[in-house]
Amino acid sequence: MCWSLIPPGPVEAEVKARIQALPVGQGTFEDLAWPDTVLDALVDRVIGQSWRGSTQHPPRKSVGLAPEQTAESVDPWRPEERSSRMTWGNATRPAQANFFGKEPTQQGTLEQAVVLQQLSTEGLAATLLNHAQESANVDRLLELGIPLDLAGLFTGPDGLPVLAQLLSEVTESKDPCSELQLEWPTTTLQFCHDDGSDVSFGWRAHLPDLRLIDGPGDGSAADLLHRFTGTIAIAENQTIFGTTGVRTVGRPDQWARDNGRLATDAKTKYLLRPRWASRGDTGTEWWPPAEFAAESYVRAGHAVSRATGLLWQGGNLLLFRERDGRSHLLVSTTTLARNQRLGLTTEESALALQRTFGADIVTPLTPSGFHLDIEICVVQSPKGPVMFVADPKAAAKLLLENAFGAPATTLEQITEYRGVIDRNPPNPMSSRLQHACDLLLTEVLLANESDRMTPEVRSAFAAMVRMSERREAMVRTLQSKGYEVRRVPSFVSIGRLWGPVNALVTHSHVFWPQFGAGSEPAEESAAQVFQGLGREVRGRPARSILERDGGLHCALEPIPVFNPLND
Repeated sequence: MCWSLIPPGPVEAEVKARIQALPVGQGTFEDLAWPDTVLDALVDRVIGQSWRGSTQHPPRKSVGLAPEQTAESVDPWRPEERSSRMTWGNATRPAQANFFGKEPTQQGTLEQAVVLQQLSTEGLAATLLNHAQESANVDRLLELGIPLDLAGLFTGPDGLPVLAQLLSEVTESKDPCSELQLEWPTTTLQFCHDDGSDVSFGWRAHLPDLRLIDGPGDGSAADLLHRFTGTIAIAENQTIFGTTGVRTVGRPDQWARDNGRLATDAKTKYLLRPRWASRGDTGTEWWPPAEFAAESYVRAGHAVSRATGLLWQGGNLLLFRERDGRSHLLVSTTTLARNQRLGLTTEESALALQRTFGADIVTPLTPSGFHLDIEICVVQSPKGPVMFVADPKAAAKLLLENAFGAPATTLEQITEYRGVIDRNPPNPMSSRLQHACDLLLTEVLLANESDRMTPEVRSAFAAMVRMSERREAMVRTLQSKGYEVRRVPSFVSIGRLWGPVNALVTHSHVFWPQFGAGSEPAEESAAQVFQGLGREVRGRPARSILERDGGLHCALEPIPVFNPLND
């Protein structure tokens, strides 16, 4: 039976309605007009997270031990600048914001909400032409939230820019939008690809906390970062001994990948930034600490800022090289949906991202998880790129056999394991073992017990099946393009990450995130899939990072070398 073809039940409909009613300025999430395929994946993630939170053990609390050694950080901020930005915590950033240092705005106006809906549904050209007829004043159009920097890329039939003409004349064309073409420039910068095909000489990282969670080797950021040579750690105050520290404003999050991407032209290093730094699975909420962390890195002289004008989180972009050297970008459909609020179609967003990151090919994928890199990684091999895709059921079998000493092969056995875990006090692995049981029970229970389930229980198990189907669809897409696909036993659900798939691939190594807590034999077995590709495969303690819903690829971004990366 194809579960994804079953009409959504009342729980799915209710969750979808709640998501669509979420506020976005003075409008709602529904105004953003996300495609159903992307929104339905989000609905399933929300349902799954609710199920895990209500039926499985809660996350553990950190102890918070001070590290033995710290070091001073460079502070690139003037006191008055730091003081002013400390008040930005709950501010919103307007749609046209595209640079550091801009003062935050208020929540937004109803007029801006109307424009946001028009951009999302009618597109940039139609929205611009509509409002330019009322007022061609540039400041007025920017205040409404029309991204004129993107509109400046429109060309006419003759290939010449037309923005100035659009703002100065009333068009007589019956269908002026059809005559406009968005000509996105192609970058000449070079990037460190995610498949390890490029050499790097250090890492950009965020240090959210100087404290160790449990002590040395616990896999916290304070434990992890000094293990990687040449790490530049962006921290609120001091840094970990063995890293180069940069002070930022406020407490940064863990994820250096999401607020920028480093590149070089062989002379200068650049930090390419999204239109604004964001986080969250719903919408594109501005996240000031991530914005300040990127700005601090630039202010300290480690890179030159370069705005991309687009909305993206780095975990949803994966660059790798084809065997012939061409660059290929994997991008999540969530990222394409986010850029609809700028007036870009799916096709325009895909092309813009492809050219922004210097790729020759772009492939959109709909992940089951919130980011592509928590369920896919790519390793360059002598025969070309090899795709590694998470396999949660394989992870579930490994973990249960490791915990109970016998494979979980029958419904009765899995149910018994779940009962044992439920009756015992929580421990670092217990919630993941409960999740393992649920994953293995899903299809059997839906096939035999669906009629007796409450709508809430049925929706939770159905969401797990649909998430699996999306993952298998990604596998089929990659295989159809001729890639070797290997499955990696790993969990990808929020709050339950485990396994090596969010690996950091370098020119010589595959570093995978270790959870530990008694699951080491299962982890070592799972990581064997990376062997045989000419790189040393090595685990790195990362439990607290996994517990924060990320991994090594999320936490560390390679710093490119100055010489041309393709030489």
